[in-house]
Amino acid sequence: MSTEQFEKFFEPYAPNVQGFYEAPFWAFSDALVRALMDKHLGIQAGQHILDAGGGTARWALWAAEHFDVDVTVADKSEKMVEEALQNVAKSPFGERVTVVLCDLEDAPMLADESFDAAISTYGVLSFLDQPAAAFDTLARVLKPGAQGMFMSHSLSNALHSKLSRDGVTPEELDTLLNDQIVRWAEHVPPLRVYSASDLRELGERAGFEVPRVYGVPLLTYPGPEDFGYPYEKLGFVSNALQDQEFFNAALAAELKASERPEWADRGVNLMVHVRKPADA
Repeated sequence: MSTEQFEKFFEPYAPNVQGFYEAPFWAFSDALVRALMDKHLGIQAGQHILDAGGGTARWALWAAEHFDVDVTVADKSEKMVEEALQNVAKSPFGERVTVVLCDLEDAPMLADESFDAAISTYGVLSFLDQPAAAFDTLARVLKPGAQGMFMSHSLSNALHSKLSRDGVTPEELDTLLNDQIVRWAEHVPPLRVYSASDLRELGERAGFEVPRVYGVPLLTYPGPEDFGYPYEKLGFVSNALQDQEFFNAALAAELKASERPEWADRGVNLMVHVRKPADA
């Protein structure tokens, strides 16, 4: 996408991103992401974590509190960085979060082997023009033995959503199948979508070991209402997830399903787990 498309999208999105995740489905997805990070990243108190494409610092502030770590947010949207700085200033954990304006595809301001782990949530990888360059940056800045979990939009979910729910023209379908580019709405720029094997190949090409790619979520799908912030109506699954007993049971089922690597491509989003070799 062009720089103009990128900035035009984030200008109105940045002030509203916190509210978007208030829908029960997205709160549930957040809980699953947190559980997978807890289980697989091995983060220790006092470490330094990179939040790649960390936007408004929502996840960085959670990580600073939850893991007792320092976090650097790296994002190339000026508007998102402005929002992040405001959120950091208001948070009791703000002293532990640093915000840097930079492009992951070329980030000389991020020092070599300076981070103990890295995270990148939801669609950050889908906004990249050169994902291989971003993976090279992540491999460069992580310490030997460090791990990361990076998320993208899913090719399989994009095809399912466009064909079964949103509608798609033959031309759009051809672009999605052959170029792996999706246009979710007129106000959303063209986004890159990935298969599990795409993410594995990107990680391995950058020199990472790739233990697993996860679908996030795998079993639980949002309805069209769950993308309509501010929410006037909730989809079926968001209504169901307001019951805490159902929420807990669904989360347990998702974590069980996450251990089935052959199911990864079912995910609404994908999350690749990487590890930099200890002898790198």
